Parts: sequence; structure tokens; C-alpha cells
Amino acid sequence: MVIEIGRLVMKIAGRDAGKKAIIIDILDDRYVLIDGETRRRKCNIFHIEPLSQKIDVNKNAPHQEVAKALKELGIEARETKPKPKTQKPKAKRKTPEQLRVQKEEKRRLRDLFRPKKKEEKAEQKEEETLEAKAGLVEEKKEEKTAKKEAKPEVEKPKKTPKKEEKK
Repeated sequence: MVIEIGRLVMKIAGRDAGKKAIIIDILDDRYVLIDGETRRRKCNIFHIEPLSQKIDVNKNAPHQEVAKALKELGIEARETKPKPKTQKPKAKRKTPEQLRVQKEEKRRLRDLFRPKKKEEKAEQKEEETLEAKAGLVEEKKEEKTAKKEAKPEVEKPKKTPKKEEKK
């Protein structure tokens, strides 16, 4: 069977597989425009199976004509309602008060998930106090002073900046 305008076809692949349609236009050697039980769209000729029936339809016929021709054969065409056009709401600027509240909320959430550094510092302080209770702090101080006394410090001569002579 030949692929021609007005030929009744069955879609064999894709979302609309198993549904009947009419070829409305031949776009090129691979693609045709179909309409009927399927969505009106471009379709690969390898995804359709031509049937024996041919309907007298003009090239690029509107959906109403295709639906009328299919109704005569006892096939109901797909009816789609156009979406109502709605205006996109305009974005309103936030007031300084709203921005401040938003920043505070972000800070609060950030602080919830951030590891607590204050708790770590508090734990370190507690360890120091435990050392102090055991008397280890005094021993460490004594070790440090003993090391300083063992190393005699040699005084280094201080460098004085040289003044440039004017010629």
C-alpha cells in the first residue's frame, strides 16, 4: 500500500500505538503529518501501518474536517481543549522588613545544621580544669621554665638602618 494524503493508517509505535489516524501531509521521504485518534503531529513512516481505506481529505486539512471524515467511518477523533491563557503573576519586590526576616530565618537554619564550635571549646576548657585539679598544670609550667633556663640566649646585634648620603 502506498503512503498518500488521505490514507487511513494505524500507529504501531510510540505513545499512540494502536490508534488510527489519517495522513494529512507528506513532509519528506521519511515523515508524514497525521491526525485522528492520535495527536496531530509529525510521524515517522516506519511507525505507521497503512490500512486499505482512503478518505478524501485536502492537504493540511483542519482538525474539524478530519474529525468529521473519521466520524463517518465510525472512528472518534481525539478532541483537545486549548488551555485557557492566564497571565503570569508579576513578581513583587520584598520590603526591607521581609528581607530582614528572611535573612534571620536563613541564619537560624544554618546554625541548626552547623557543628557547634562553642561546645568543643567548652570541652577543652573542662579538660584544662581537670589537669589543673590533678596538679599537672604546675608541672608543665616548671618544665617550660627549666627548658628556657637550659638554653642560654645569645644577644644578636641589632641592625641599624644606614642613612643615604646626598650628593
